[in-house]
Amino acid sequence: MYSTVVSASICGIESRKVTVEADVSDGLPTFNLVGFLASETREAAERVRTALRNSGVRLSPQHVTVNLAPASFHKDGSLFDLAIAIALMGGYGFFPQQSLECVLLLGELNLNGGIGPVKGVLEIVSHAEEYGCSTVIVPQENLAEGSVIKNVTVLGAGNLNQVIHYLAGRTDCSVYPLEDSSYEPPLIDPGPLLSMEIDTGALRAQQLGKGPDFSLIRGQALMRRAAEIAVSGFHNLLMIGPPGAGKSLTARCIASILPETTMEEALEITKIHSIAGTLPKETGLLTTRPYRAPHHTITPAALCGGGSPPGPGEISLAHRGVLYLDEMPEFNPAVLEMLRTPLEDGAIRIARITGTYTFPADFMMVASMNPCRCGYFPDRSRCTCTNAQVRRYLSRISMPLLDRIDMCVEAYRVQYEELTSASGGECSAQIRERVTAAHLAQKNRYRGTPFRFNADLDPDAVRKYCPLDPEGEKLMHQAYEKLHLTARSYNRILKTARTIADLDAASSIGIRHLTEALSYRAVDRRYWEDALRTA
Repeated sequence: MYSTVVSASICGIESRKVTVEADVSDGLPTFNLVGFLASETREAAERVRTALRNSGVRLSPQHVTVNLAPASFHKDGSLFDLAIAIALMGGYGFFPQQSLECVLLLGELNLNGGIGPVKGVLEIVSHAEEYGCSTVIVPQENLAEGSVIKNVTVLGAGNLNQVIHYLAGRTDCSVYPLEDSSYEPPLIDPGPLLSMEIDTGALRAQQLGKGPDFSLIRGQALMRRAAEIAVSGFHNLLMIGPPGAGKSLTARCIASILPETTMEEALEITKIHSIAGTLPKETGLLTTRPYRAPHHTITPAALCGGGSPPGPGEISLAHRGVLYLDEMPEFNPAVLEMLRTPLEDGAIRIARITGTYTFPADFMMVASMNPCRCGYFPDRSRCTCTNAQVRRYLSRISMPLLDRIDMCVEAYRVQYEELTSASGGECSAQIRERVTAAHLAQKNRYRGTPFRFNADLDPDAVRKYCPLDPEGEKLMHQAYEKLHLTARSYNRILKTARTIADLDAASSIGIRHLTEALSYRAVDRRYWEDALRTA
């Protein structure tokens, strides 16, 4: 007999429909699993047969062929196990074909018949209706994640017996026969499949504001101000200063002032983390922006994505959130240079022999660094580095990469009076209120456009949304010549000035806004041009 069920696969970061076909016929007893499969998928044959036997299903020796169609793309992972088992039972006549229609099956089978969690459930469930399926059966541990999608019925199963009883009840067909009367009950008792509703409001309240509070920072008013502007417009930020000045703490505090996501952004973030396997089990939807801080020993594939099969890297896991690079010059220069394209395009494309994969990477980069190996340049009374060492250290960050950083701020040694003061600065909740107001202004301004934040503007949009009066034009002309700006840095300064104006609730960019934005580009020039000239 012939039977078919619907499943799906993850290719890069996208879902693809997979039809699992099973044909059972007379002939030499064999079990053939075909369809351009990876090794872990081929191993499903043994997992399925053992799980069926331990669930009370006995299959007579026959010629069995299972195909995962279409065979035009490579299939990997263990998420097809449940679909293969049900299709196989359908081929043996346990279910009529109509009981398997409009159902999408996902899950890895344990040898005792239990169903284990898999990756990418949210992405697959979001396309179930497109695949002609109104019901999706997922592992119980993935139920919270799958239930985010409301246009289909999502059921969670803990073991194979639950799925068998559910499918048998769809058409009132008899439940599968046991091998004999002496057979013991299944290792996992069958129970009803579960459904679940997600309380997005409670999730937002639970996840919002995670991270150290800005009130912990003593002094460093300029760095705090720069962090607020960067988050308000989603601008890239670089902090330079001696050890112990508070750069890393400021970067960690940024997580506590990131604004809420829209539902569209939350789904994008959750899908990526679901596919990467980094979604917390108890969380069905990530409603806060991610904050990723990889170690400086990270490899290119771990940062940008890749592997076999290709999966998202840290820059994709930071999508719609923050990527923090602590001690930026300690990273491999070749790895840092790979950030150029994602910082411009908001995505990264990885070409492999099996195809080309596009991963989203629209993130805000925050980085910190010492000005030299010892950390005290240009204070020659404390710096022990030679001129050549300073040049070598700073040259690990190229000017093309530096040109893609909107803001650069200098941190200073905290004074004793600031460190021991009874009260710190503003708390994160106060700062987040201003950030949220600035984001609301941008949302209203860019309604109906592809832009979300000021940092997203392209050159044409900069001219439209960041106009300058004659006095501002004169100031920018002088700065362009004196600071040797590029066309890219010119646009980034205007976008930063637009954000500063939004924080002031100003409708247009003033001289004060423009001057402050220019000050955040003068610091990097001082270190990379003046400092290197004297080194």
